[in-house]
Amino acid sequence: MKTQVLFLLSTLFLFVSCQRNYKNPSSISNQNQTKTSFTLQYEIDLPSKVLKVGPNLEISIGKFALNSFNTIASQVFNVSSYKARNENDPLEPGSIVLRKVQVHRSMVFEEGTTKFQHATFASIVEFLLVKESGESFRILGHSELMKTNTIPFSPNDRESEETIENSIRSAIEVGLKKILETKENGTFETNQVMFQKGNQK
Repeated sequence: MKTQVLFLLSTLFLFVSCQRNYKNPSSISNQNQTKTSFTLQYEIDLPSKVLKVGPNLEISIGKFALNSFNTIASQVFNVSSYKARNENDPLEPGSIVLRKVQVHRSMVFEEGTTKFQHATFASIVEFLLVKESGESFRILGHSELMKTNTIPFSPNDRESEETIENSIRSAIEVGLKKILETKENGTFETNQVMFQKGNQK
């Protein structure tokens, strides 16, 4: 009889404990609700950056990048201002600077033939994160390869420009996520080493 009573009490205890844990899930997702404030800046010549895809056709990748930068950053951070920056201007503490955007594209053909298989686009952006202390750190955001099944910018192509825009947006998202993680984890020194290697002028 004692064994049955102990078993029932143990079962009841476990049930109550599980219910308590269910009603009070991990608060990790609720942390960091307070957005960090940043000034958003971009290099003054960035809006003019284009991808030339033919003698008379250019895609304004700089404008795509600026639109995504402003939109996505405003969802993640408190944005105190959004403005252009001259290359020689002093760095403003508490700012995120969008410095560069590049789009790489390539076409893949069936091996040993000239038969088109697919095309790929990938974007990379470079940010400068400026701490309140004035220290600055380069951070990269890059997209995964995005495929299209039509020869880019051929008469039948309707998707390449949209793919480029999505690719740039993805790179912006990755870069801003790294900035958010860097800010939260305090891993500035590690990121400085990681991201400066491929970015020397």
